[in-house]
Amino acid sequence: MKTVASLLTAAAGFAAAASTPVVLKEPVEDRWMYPSNSTPGTRAQASTFSALPDAGGIEDRWGFFLLAFDTTAAVPAGLPPSAYRIRSISLRATTGQDQTFEYDPSDDPAASYGTPTQPATVGDTDTGRPVELHGAGFRNGFTAASFTETSAYGFPDRNAYPLGFDASGSPRDVSWNVTDQFKSHPWAIGTTGDAEPGDPVGLESEFRFEIDPSLPGVGHYLRQSLAAGKLWLTLSSLHPAIQEGGELASWITRDDSIHILFGDLAPQLTLEVDLDLPLTLNPTPSGVSLSWPQFGGYTFQLQASTDLTPGNWQPLHSEAASDDTPGAFLDTDGLDRRFYRLNILPTP
Repeated sequence: MKTVASLLTAAAGFAAAASTPVVLKEPVEDRWMYPSNSTPGTRAQASTFSALPDAGGIEDRWGFFLLAFDTTAAVPAGLPPSAYRIRSISLRATTGQDQTFEYDPSDDPAASYGTPTQPATVGDTDTGRPVELHGAGFRNGFTAASFTETSAYGFPDRNAYPLGFDASGSPRDVSWNVTDQFKSHPWAIGTTGDAEPGDPVGLESEFRFEIDPSLPGVGHYLRQSLAAGKLWLTLSSLHPAIQEGGELASWITRDDSIHILFGDLAPQLTLEVDLDLPLTLNPTPSGVSLSWPQFGGYTFQLQASTDLTPGNWQPLHSEAASDDTPGAFLDTDGLDRRFYRLNILPTP
């Protein structure tokens, strides 16, 4: 992660962290959320499906994939949520079964799904059903901080659920969106280069979910999660599964033996986040004194340039922070005009 401060020597302001993408190789929690799952937190695969339209399940989104990432491996936690500026954030997930659903990269209308008592009012214009990404909500005394992959499922209202937002940014449980006749507003639809739209999806196909932080409520949720250091997400779909059959999408978890042996099959999160960090500059008789907050586990490199040309930045000072003691440097170069920036990288 790079941190950029474009400031004159006699100014004080904020360092805007211009990041490079950081890949988190697997979640710290992942679980198939299904009432009959007897091995929560250790199952090799998590499938997403619905009992609709032929039968009503406990929820419309009857089985879903719940997962969480420790984002402190990419960006420091503990800053105000407003300090995090998300350039991009995406999830990659890999299918664990062969040809159990057909690829649909479109957001199908809610009215194209039916229930046992209310048939669909519009047709689905393409083959298949999409896989949707949302956040995660918690209830019955559980929070994002206290819930784990082995926590109780909860009944009649499950303790964790796919969290969405309406058009005004108000949060809501999207588990029942077909029955309650509202649009789920997915944060991302899964896409893959391993199949053409309408084709059956093969084993170990990689799906990417590019999260849109500009959607109502989504950016605030993401920034709060980064400030807390843990990001919960859900994958769900309304594929019409039946007992021992039908359609479903199955995803490899971090507990799959193939992933444990060979790696690179569990869900991965890619983050590109800017930070607003307070950077103080004070003139002294011998130069310019600079100070900034630091976080243990990250290396801070102060750079300077006489202009903003990308190739003109030169290192002035580098420090691997072992704790949260502020960083400081006295620039005695004597130039009348200079810009500063900080490169921040996790310390190996």
